Amino acid sequence: MNDKTTIDEVLAENQQMVENLKKNVATLESEKDDLGETLKSETTRLSDEVAAVKDDLMSSKGAMEEMETMVAAKDSQLTMMQERISATFDVYTKGGFNLSSQNNNLMINTPSPIRFRSGSTRVDQDSKMVLNDLAEKLKNNPMVKILVEGHTDSVPMKSGARFRNNKELSMARASRVVDELVKLGVSPSQLAATGRGDTMPKFQDENDSDEIRAMNRRTEFVVMANVGPLFEAAQGM
Repeated sequence: MNDKTTIDEVLAENQQMVENLKKNVATLESEKDDLGETLKSETTRLSDEVAAVKDDLMSSKGAMEEMETMVAAKDSQLTMMQERISATFDVYTKGGFNLSSQNNNLMINTPSPIRFRSGSTRVDQDSKMVLNDLAEKLKNNPMVKILVEGHTDSVPMKSGARFRNNKELSMARASRVVDELVKLGVSPSQLAATGRGDTMPKFQDENDSDEIRAMNRRTEFVVMANVGPLFEAAQGM
């Protein structure tokens, strides 16, 4: 009887252990199902994120390709602009003209300046030699056009003088130089004249010395480049 009682107790304990194990198994099964659902949901979320990243990547790639196309187009336009700029000024540089930038203008430099005596428009022999060299270059480069600018010193014209003011005198000097170039065979279509009076002195000092005034009595040559193609190219950029 004692053995039977002991066996019954052991069986009861074992039965309780079995029940507990069944409960643990049920709990684990439930947790496994919950974990499966969580894993499935997380997998779906990650898949959606990967798909979104792929879409962004394709969109970025398309935008990059579009940007590369635009950059290539701009490079082509810049190259065309550079070619047109070169073509505009090559006719001068390759024609043997010595150029420099002055007062926002492109000037043709001569070996020596064209200067005048006070109140005069006479071109002396030294200046004629300079003009002869300039005329040869102009004749050999018919596409070149220049503006002849006449200048005076700051001394006002006297009453009864040949010219009423320095503006007229400067214009007469420019016109005289143009006439000399035409006599040397330059086409009039390549030349234009203008007078600046005493408004653009090249040299100045406090005393307005005779030497300074003599250097300001001059003519200068301004390049008249054909910038129409440059404007058209700029409009297209």
